[in-house]
Amino acid sequence: MAFTTLKSLDAEIKQLEAQKKLVEKRDGEVPKALAVLQRYAKVLTLAQRRQVAKLIGEPIDAQPARAPKAGTGSLKGRKLGKVAPKYRLPSGETWAGRGLTPKTFSAWAKSADGKVWAKANPGAKFPPADGAVKKAATKAAKKVRKVVKKSSKAKPIRKPAKKGSAKAAG
Repeated sequence: MAFTTLKSLDAEIKQLEAQKKLVEKRDGEVPKALAVLQRYAKVLTLAQRRQVAKLIGEPIDAQPARAPKAGTGSLKGRKLGKVAPKYRLPSGETWAGRGLTPKTFSAWAKSADGKVWAKANPGAKFPPADGAVKKAATKAAKKVRKVVKKSSKAKPIRKPAKKGSAKAAG
């Protein structure tokens, strides 16, 4: 063997020994890190706990930790309860008024029947499910309200001066 190969092998051995020391140091710190993770497991989300369990190689407990208080988590993906329909088309289709307008409602609004209904019911979006149509306040009604507000301002009434001095003289 040549002297250069011995030097290169010796350097490689020293490098591997240094790596071994780092691995041993890391392995000594793993139990401490696991203890910290277990102590703060209640703070972690279920997904974070799954990740930690996957890294450790341990199965996650079947029962999730207590859910976070309302208002602390994101609302994305939150399931909403069923809602009574707000609008009903003459064909019988209903819509709760949440989210995007259904295609059937948009198509009905553009149809002749929908245009006639919209003219008869200004200010209403679609026919209500309960049958009662809420009409928007008209311009005439708004003018009447303004007139009432203007006339409600009354002038202060002055009290007549007391004539006590005239009675004493006479």
